[in-house]
Amino acid sequence: MFGALVAWTLATGPSAHAAPASAACLLPRTPVHHSEGVDSAPGGYAKALGDVKALMVFLSFPDSPPSLTTQEVAADHYPATSYFYDQASYGQFRLHLHTVDRWVAMPRSATAYAISRDWRAADRTAYLRDALTAADPVVDFSGYDVVYLVADPDAPGVDSDATKVVNLAAPVTLDGNPLARLVTVFERHPPDRNVLAHETGHVFDLPDLYYRPPAGSNADWDTHVGDWDLMGSQFGLAPEPFAWHKWKLGWLRPGQVGCVTGTGTTYYDLSPDETPGGTKLLVVRTGADTALAIEARSAVGNDRSACRPGVLLYRVRSDRESGDGPVDVVDGHPGTSACAATSVFPPLADAPLGVGESWALPGGTTRVTVTGHEADGDWAVKVTESAPGGDGAGRPG
Repeated sequence: MFGALVAWTLATGPSAHAAPASAACLLPRTPVHHSEGVDSAPGGYAKALGDVKALMVFLSFPDSPPSLTTQEVAADHYPATSYFYDQASYGQFRLHLHTVDRWVAMPRSATAYAISRDWRAADRTAYLRDALTAADPVVDFSGYDVVYLVADPDAPGVDSDATKVVNLAAPVTLDGNPLARLVTVFERHPPDRNVLAHETGHVFDLPDLYYRPPAGSNADWDTHVGDWDLMGSQFGLAPEPFAWHKWKLGWLRPGQVGCVTGTGTTYYDLSPDETPGGTKLLVVRTGADTALAIEARSAVGNDRSACRPGVLLYRVRSDRESGDGPVDVVDGHPGTSACAATSVFPPLADAPLGVGESWALPGGTTRVTVTGHEADGDWAVKVTESAPGGDGAGRPG
């Protein structure tokens, strides 16, 4: 079996096929990596519903005996990751972790694998091959939907920037379990906040929402979504997944998503994204692969540190791949910033609209106005759809 591992190649992304939208607001899934399309389920990905089993394997290196126990390293990530998803999914996704309570010895030092964020495919393949070859005799991989390969955080050559999900060009079968992707973890102790929740999101087909500047640039990584959604920054003040992602993952019922079509004015009560029940998402289709999404955010649960509550708007593109700006938060207050000491991108920390504020798409065809904040926490929203040729407003009013 392991002779085949030598010929591994890494996939650039999952295979998908564009499909016509089955309803007015269902963006089509396109062939790009982690497409934000919601008209069909992705092929080859585990479902983030019900009881999902995860396996954590701990890897040590011959030149650096671990100073931590496997239990201490596991506690860096769990139960925090399972708590995060339990809250985010309203109890519909329960991630159960099994740990291999011993260090599995790698045959070479970590430095030999040249671990880095932009890891060469040959070095990464060698690392995965050696890790699974070493683990297979002592680890039962059967029955797990998620596999984390966790390196000793103190070993020389372990680079936390290399933590990521690796997609394989073809699944590797271990103990009867075909593994199409693996989470390689190289975090420090203690690790970055929410880092494993972020990587786990990729296992269920969520894209990176941050911007990666070109080499040598000082541009900000968080210009697309700021603090909103941990797939942008795991350090964000409001890491709760966008309602769009909850729709994509199956955590929202059809009746919790409103599709705004036709001209005229409609009224909605939006229940905050962080709390169960109620209408969570309004969608205005703006193009073949684009939509405007509208949701409410509050400072509770995973978002207890959120800078400003209110009604958050963002543009979604299903033809933009992971890391290429598939989501852009609309800045409801483009002239101001907030929470400068704690926000990952203060210009968007106060992006949500408050009571009495409105925002319109350029051209004025869609205007969103917040008309109230109810005692039960819901936000009252008015959406006005006009024929093309409006006043071109794109600012609060």
